[in-house]
Order: sequence, then C-alpha cells, then structure tokens
Amino acid sequence: MCIPHGAGGSKSNGFIKEEKPKKHITKVSKEEFLKGDPDFVDERTSVYEPKSKKSFFSVLLD
Repeated sequence: MCIPHGAGGSKSNGFIKEEKPKKHITKVSKEEFLKGDPDFVDERTSVYEPKSKKSFFSVLLD
C-alpha cells in the first residue's frame, strides 16, 4: 500500500515569505500612443544600416 506524497503533511521551517510590491505598468492614453511621446529624446549614436548580403563565391573571390 502506497502513501500519497501530500498525505504526510509538511513541517514548518519558520520561513516567512515577504510581500513584494506589484509590478504595474501605467497605461498610456490613446492619443499619446498614436502620436508618440512629446518629451522623447533619441539617444542613438549611429544610424542602422543593414549589412549587404554577399554570395559565397563573391566573398571567396575577394
């Protein structure tokens, strides 16, 4: 006869789980979502340029 895993009960080890604050993201208005943030500052340092795709033979012959 087998004993189920939960049948034995659990011992208390004295650990008390502390409550953490909920992570909540504020919802933006629909107008700001469509038009963008007026206080946004673009901090990018370079313009994105995708790498040109070369064929295997062109790379091999260079």
